[in-house]
Amino acid sequence: MIGLISINYRTSPIEIREKFFFQDEEKIKFNQLLVKECAIDGLVVISTCNRTEIYYEFENHIGEEKRIFHLIMKCLVEFKHYPEGLSPYVSKKHGSLNVSRHLFRLISGLESMIVGEFQIYDQVKEAFYFAQKNKMLGPILDRMFQKSIETGKFVRSNTSIGKGAISVSYAAVEIISKKYNLEKSKILCVGAGETSKLSVKHLLNKNIKNISVTNRNKKRGDQFAHKFGLDVLPFKGLLENLLSVDVAIFCTSSSSPLISREDLLNIMKKRKDQKLLIVDLSVPRNIEADMSEIDGLDLINVDGLKDIVNKNYNKRKAEINKAQLLIDEYLTEFDEWASSRQLRPSILSIKSKIKNLIENNYKVELNGSLVSKDGGKKSDLGIKMNKVYSKLSDHLVRKIRVASNNGKDKNALKIIKKIFEDDQ
Repeated sequence: MIGLISINYRTSPIEIREKFFFQDEEKIKFNQLLVKECAIDGLVVISTCNRTEIYYEFENHIGEEKRIFHLIMKCLVEFKHYPEGLSPYVSKKHGSLNVSRHLFRLISGLESMIVGEFQIYDQVKEAFYFAQKNKMLGPILDRMFQKSIETGKFVRSNTSIGKGAISVSYAAVEIISKKYNLEKSKILCVGAGETSKLSVKHLLNKNIKNISVTNRNKKRGDQFAHKFGLDVLPFKGLLENLLSVDVAIFCTSSSSPLISREDLLNIMKKRKDQKLLIVDLSVPRNIEADMSEIDGLDLINVDGLKDIVNKNYNKRKAEINKAQLLIDEYLTEFDEWASSRQLRPSILSIKSKIKNLIENNYKVELNGSLVSKDGGKKSDLGIKMNKVYSKLSDHLVRKIRVASNNGKDKNALKIIKKIFEDDQ
């Protein structure tokens, strides 16, 4: 059984999302906590500017979905030191069909703030490979994420859902290009990651040349600047650099704000009447929240991009139904596999019970071979009992598959488990 806890741009504002952003080292610690407290069998955490999603796996807990969900929620709020109620900001799903449908739509760009944006494809892959590398996966999550990557690639290759380089970075550049004459503006990009790369590409596509970059890791910042032909500014001089630019785009993975309210008050005082536009595309935010009363400062964050996002959504709406039909094909295949897996413990138990019954009563060895362990030919009785074992167990397996709709009928699963599985 698998479940999903999602804190995303639809369910929660940035003030909540940034509190539940996961750095990679936190994913490992959280997995260790859940294994100890909830006995989960697998975990994948996707954490981006628009969402934190926790995919979890737990075997042999049919009918305990609510208990497992509440245990994980309890661990989550304690792990992130969040004392207030989180439930209003959470979307939850459980069951292979519901969870995989969401993931397949997500990686295909149908759940993104901007429909079809490509960044989420790489983000899902990175989260999966991280969990795989750190041995955090269970068999169902492993298969589901592999199938999702295959789905996302196929959807993007066979629809126009992702045509045009549209992303949150693109939306930000569209907004600021309307507010400023960017050809005459000095622009500073803070950070050298994927979001920064996309922002710079969009600026260059608009023939904006006066761009500089600064990054905490100097080597990475130098490589980034060299790739795009930009000037590099020292990260230690960030506050001083903000005195001389017109636009600053923040795209870092810093877990705490880089600029305080007091910093910006001093900067704007020194700039006198020269306006400053700051675009904060980071989650957690790089700029402290309350900057509304600072004269001359204009601040845009991820949640402030929704108007342009909605326009882009309407442009791509026609491709959504086509993409969903392609997703459904992959979804059916995965759901069949995941549902049948629910029967695996009962099937193994059936075969074990029949085998033990025959071996103990007829003193024969059942292993499907015509040759005994000592190399001699099996007796006629042994051969006959092997055939009885195969026919009887196969007959019962077929019956329970039909009775449980191949593992999809939860009530039937509970009864089958009581009848055939060993007592705990």
